[in-house]
Amino acid sequence: MNDVRRTAVWVAALIAIVFAGDRVMAVLLDRELLRSQFRFSRVYRGSNDAAIVIMGDSRGVHSFYAPAIEQLTGQRVLNLSYNSMSSRIGEAVLADYVDRNPPPRIVLIEITHLIVASDLATELRTYAHHSARLRALYAETHPRAARLGEVFRLLAYNSEFFFRAMVYLRRSDQDWINRSTITPELLATPAGDWQLAIRPESLDALERTVRTLRGRGITVRLLIAPYQAPGHVTNIPDVMRTVTQRVRLPVLNYISAGGPAENFADRVHMNQRGAERFMQRLTADGVFEPH
Repeated sequence: MNDVRRTAVWVAALIAIVFAGDRVMAVLLDRELLRSQFRFSRVYRGSNDAAIVIMGDSRGVHSFYAPAIEQLTGQRVLNLSYNSMSSRIGEAVLADYVDRNPPPRIVLIEITHLIVASDLATELRTYAHHSARLRALYAETHPRAARLGEVFRLLAYNSEFFFRAMVYLRRSDQDWINRSTITPELLATPAGDWQLAIRPESLDALERTVRTLRGRGITVRLLIAPYQAPGHVTNIPDVMRTVTQRVRLPVLNYISAGGPAENFADRVHMNQRGAERFMQRLTADGVFEPH
């Protein structure tokens, strides 16, 4: 009996040590996470003073070059776009941003992320303990993993986003941009016609996002950034009409404003040269000025 009791005590002590270690390490890692200059760490750390905030998927990343916008406008800029950022996740991130930070003057949304159905919440789970919205999105698609993450907190830090945050502990990530140029081989390949297929749940999320931001007195601009072969995206007028009717805001159509092929890294993403020229066009058009 003594051996059984002794074993039970050791097992209980081991469990206590594991749980205590899990909590202590999670607190330490979270402290470093929020020190980072990675864009999502900045959202949840708070105290940002960006006048212009940008949201989109990879096209939002590579069409809007934050350093160029800051130089042209004299305003602080925060680009929250990310590869495969869906409209639903963008809704959660923007709502969290305005809850935790002074409101920006303008939020600019590149609306072609309405076609994205991503599982970026699996990475953003790293920040889920800071956001009820992200927790809900993660639990919706990964209910078992979400429950397990409540028990073992360190699981949240086993993600690409945590390691990216560590890379940007001492430098900004706002200079992300394609620096390559579209290859002659790709240009020589005929571009077929295709359409933007808006996801209904994404349009719902965009409507809620616009309502939330405008309710905070923030100017919202919706636009379509350039494509390299714009004539092959055949339903742009229908997309603009659908979005405008739903959210009661015009969509600024810059699909053909990309200039020559050397301004692009591929068919759908600009490079630094193209983005800088595009930012000059938007500045001249007053897109970064609230009205």
